[in-house]
Amino acid sequence: MLRAAKHAEELAMSTEPPPPSLVSAEEQMLRHATPEYGRASEELQKLPVREAVVNFYKRHDALMDRVVAEAPKRLACEEGCSFCCRQFEVVATSFEVLEIHAYVSRYFKPDRLRSTIQRAQQNVDMRKAASEEERLTLRPGCPFLIDNSCSIYPVRPSVCRNYHATDKDNCEKSFNEPFSTWPTSYVDEVFFPVMGSVSGFKNAVGALGLDTKDYHLSSAFLEAVRDAKCATRFKSGKRTFLKATAPSFHGESGA
Repeated sequence: MLRAAKHAEELAMSTEPPPPSLVSAEEQMLRHATPEYGRASEELQKLPVREAVVNFYKRHDALMDRVVAEAPKRLACEEGCSFCCRQFEVVATSFEVLEIHAYVSRYFKPDRLRSTIQRAQQNVDMRKAASEEERLTLRPGCPFLIDNSCSIYPVRPSVCRNYHATDKDNCEKSFNEPFSTWPTSYVDEVFFPVMGSVSGFKNAVGALGLDTKDYHLSSAFLEAVRDAKCATRFKSGKRTFLKATAPSFHGESGA
């Protein structure tokens, strides 16, 4: 899935046709990446990034609703199911983390904010104490997950918006058995369009010279809370988070 997403990002910026062997998957992505890149680029010339992010989420959610309704398979995702929120260490782009921080600052009461920060810190400490192999079996749980419900649902990261499955049993088995090889149950007709949409917007932000890296949400959120200069660094085109860890699939240490 990550390799396909990376191809979509590269192709969204390219005028070259995709290789024949990749046409089926990547044409689906490009069909949505290209127009989203155009719309986002136009908006980003007029609006602050934060406003453009909010507008993108609206477009993206509408796309998700449409492709899910048209999908040949019914999704098993439902309210109260949170295996995906607890199975992986959630990642988010720099601009998504900043939007989450702004939302939390506005809507969270002090007690909720403190408990969220505590959960995020626990995730960071747990990851730091674990070896690379042990990290594969960690079940950190998103710090914004409260009673199996997302407390930042309107501004949840794109990875959360896109994640879906057709077999809840496989989700549970994968959660309980980290090294299992249960078959993937996502739907191509959903996955490729929404990944294309995300790639288009992300590339439009990147074209402005701004940071579009993915970071581990817990550590990046903590840095946003503790360092007011994060937003300033983002706006100036510098690396937004200096201490936050990043997923290793971006070629960084992730330590």
